[in-house]
Amino acid sequence: MGGNAFKAIAADAIFPRMPPAVYEALKSSLLPILQSLYSHVIVPREAPGKKDYGDVDFVVCCPREGLTADKVKAALRASYSVPMEGHRTSNYAIAPDAWEDVARVSEHWVAEIRESSRSDEHSEGSGTSVYLQVDVNVSADNAQLERKAFYSSYGDLGLLLGLLAQSAGLSFSIYGLKLAEPVGSPPQTFYLSDNFTEILSFLGLSMERWERDFTNQDELFRWIASSPFAVAFAERLKASDGMPFERDRVEARPMRQNFIAFLREHRFPDRADEGHSVFAQPGNKEEKLAATLKYFGKEKEYVAIVDAARAATRAKAILNGTNVQEWTGVRGMPVRFILDEVKERLTSWRMHGNDGKDLDETGDIPAWQRALLDMTDAEVRGLTVRVKEELDAAGKLMFDWRAAKAAKLEQKRQKELASSGVGEQETASVSGARGVQTPDSSG
Repeated sequence: MGGNAFKAIAADAIFPRMPPAVYEALKSSLLPILQSLYSHVIVPREAPGKKDYGDVDFVVCCPREGLTADKVKAALRASYSVPMEGHRTSNYAIAPDAWEDVARVSEHWVAEIRESSRSDEHSEGSGTSVYLQVDVNVSADNAQLERKAFYSSYGDLGLLLGLLAQSAGLSFSIYGLKLAEPVGSPPQTFYLSDNFTEILSFLGLSMERWERDFTNQDELFRWIASSPFAVAFAERLKASDGMPFERDRVEARPMRQNFIAFLREHRFPDRADEGHSVFAQPGNKEEKLAATLKYFGKEKEYVAIVDAARAATRAKAILNGTNVQEWTGVRGMPVRFILDEVKERLTSWRMHGNDGKDLDETGDIPAWQRALLDMTDAEVRGLTVRVKEELDAAGKLMFDWRAAKAAKLEQKRQKELASSGVGEQETASVSGARGVQTPDSSG
């Protein structure tokens, strides 16, 4: 039984799984209706050999002007709806007799369900009101619509391909293929591609074969298992720490468990000579990452992010106020003066090099952070101490707290006057009358 989305608003309703004839009639009746409401409408390819269906799924995008949730509900002749704003899935409960073709093929089936429900009136979910569930998933654009339709095709194809991707430290979703773990600091998602044809090719599978359909589940599983990634995933399953059969997923995703059972028994041919053989082997995490980045042309982008994170981490660990205080004995605001001067010198050295020639720097790493990567802790400490001594000798570590406080108060007053509409000339006049000395007027 389906209908979980309607428990709160139609608790006594029955949402039986539909036989193929009812499913096809409902799909055929609603497809032209939705095409009049949205510019693009797709029904994902159904799982091969499926005996019944919990709902009819439509993927749509680009609503016609003025379309509302109520208009969609009315057009579908739905008795109940659970509308969702934005690019999400809305659920609709449609009575079997709402559409003539559906009523004709479902009449005896519905009668049997109602009779069965009456004889078991004390069971959970019993009732005589039968509805068919329709889900309408709204995509942001046509590209996302195509990706969603592919991901949902043949039942759980996207989920099964995601299992293969896991064996190489990758993650597959309707948004594309990405590294499973975020990269950099702060962590950021690293996408490899959102082109599903390219992703299939990377997995060792063909989009052309996908388009020809599959006659049964075994044929679909054999096609997926032809990927070298399936070999590594199957080895993981057969290992002692292989993926367990979670009870909740057995009920929710039987196709997933069927595929896992298939791989446990499947005999793979020798793949020693395959171009993607590294992906057919368990482990080899670093080799798989390198091969993946190379395939998608993402090496430079990945290295830039990793290097930037490494440089930022190194800079935060070595060049900070705590270390400067420990190395120099200085406290308070002068610590900031020393830090700023050290960074300026590191920047100058890095940008001009020892021979006076400008270096060709790329990426988003500050020059002073790049310089720190080439220095030992002792060298950073030595530089910091020298900077402190030079600034101290030049009298640049002196800090007048009273003057700084007065300047800060004056800046605050100037902002308040500006926000109240007092002009610059009037502000200067008031300042002169009060004898307030600004930071720039003490010379």
